[in-house]
Amino acid sequence: MAITINNFVVDRPIMGMMFSKNTGDLLWKIDQIEEPSLSCSSDAEEAVDAIGSPVMIFDRAKRAEFSASNSFLDMGLAAAQFGTDKSIATTASKITIPKFEEFVTTTDQTTIVLAHVPVGIVGSEIKKIYAVNPNKTIGTEYKLAASTASDTEFTLDAATKTITLPTGLSVGTKILVNYDYESENVVAVTNSADKFPVAGKFVLRVLGHDVCDAETVYMAMIIMPSAKLTSAVDLTFNTTGKHPFTIQAMQDYCSTNKELFTIAIVNDDDE
Repeated sequence: MAITINNFVVDRPIMGMMFSKNTGDLLWKIDQIEEPSLSCSSDAEEAVDAIGSPVMIFDRAKRAEFSASNSFLDMGLAAAQFGTDKSIATTASKITIPKFEEFVTTTDQTTIVLAHVPVGIVGSEIKKIYAVNPNKTIGTEYKLAASTASDTEFTLDAATKTITLPTGLSVGTKILVNYDYESENVVAVTNSADKFPVAGKFVLRVLGHDVCDAETVYMAMIIMPSAKLTSAVDLTFNTTGKHPFTIQAMQDYCSTNKELFTIAIVNDDDE
């Protein structure tokens, strides 16, 4: 049965997806979309007479841009914005990350054992450790010794994760150790200066109803056959921070109608 819906009442957006134009593969997906907005604009050129009065206005290039925020930081979306892939560490392919550990010395303590095996230049995986003052500022700096610990130097056995502390430390001294280690429990995305987002087909799915029918569920879809995620993004790292994104529609240059986007509404039963 044909549908004749005209006035569409938006319930909520439920999903946004980007597909490869070449292979059709799903590149990324988000499902916590807030404040979606579709903006259309165009350039115009005026023909004027001798005194500058407009005689005619000719429309030129059209533009369309979709912007929204994801409710949470989305690593897949971030990777797409950075023009890279999300990396998931495994036992066979670990990812190197930094580690910060603090230790408080006890009576007659001469060594500390790290949580992980430090990595880096062999023999100098950790070059310095630091005493932490009572006011939490950094105090005395201790360097890696060539062979034996002293009152200004420490030694490291990376394989056993063991640091031999500088001699003469007072009981209750807080020591800060920072180092890198390899982990199989990491998900990471990297923003490189020479990597940029790839173009694709973007589809936004929005639930809603006919203004005269609150029972029947319809699905509106915004389809951009040729779209590009922008690499410009401001991320706020707090509880209420959102993950914004912007997608620019490009004309499907080789098509006959130069399509920027289509808004299609379908009965949800057909989905």
